[in-house]
Amino acid sequence: MEIVNLLPPSLEEKREPARQPPLAAHEDAIPAGKSKEQVTPTARQEAKPREDTPRMVKPSRMLSERVLDDPRSKNARKELSALAPADQVEQLCNLEAMAQVGAWSRELLPDRVVAYAMADTKMVGNDFSADGAALHSKRFWYQLKFKCELSPDHKKVAAFEFMVGEPIPKEDWGEHSLPDESGSLN
Repeated sequence: MEIVNLLPPSLEEKREPARQPPLAAHEDAIPAGKSKEQVTPTARQEAKPREDTPRMVKPSRMLSERVLDDPRSKNARKELSALAPADQVEQLCNLEAMAQVGAWSRELLPDRVVAYAMADTKMVGNDFSADGAALHSKRFWYQLKFKCELSPDHKKVAAFEFMVGEPIPKEDWGEHSLPDESGSLN
């Protein structure tokens, strides 16, 4: 299925800014309103590593419907409607994942998602989740986790959240059935 990637200009400015490391405390700092003589020396504490637990990105606007409405996606719409209902859900959520990651990151240009690459997908009610997905961009595969909430008829994405992980080492691609540039997804 050929998917047209649209990068809405309105999302360009909403990309997450890069995280800045916390400022180091100055050893000689004296609290405001105190003189050096009034400050009681304290034992130097070892810095504890800050827990940088990655957070899921939760976009406010869903993009898959707009991509599918584009006239260039005529074949993709036709192919999507010919799939079994479970496959339609997975492909619709994969499309949302590619569109959202592409809108979120200037560096990544997603062109494929394999939702089941490293773990089975789950469907509960209207919620489709892929904790072990893989995203292809610029000749590399990246770990991807996403949750995709669908409308009751499962034809539209109602809510979406994702987290892009580390690149998947090339030597692991075969184990997860991830093709290289010359391979196919089938």
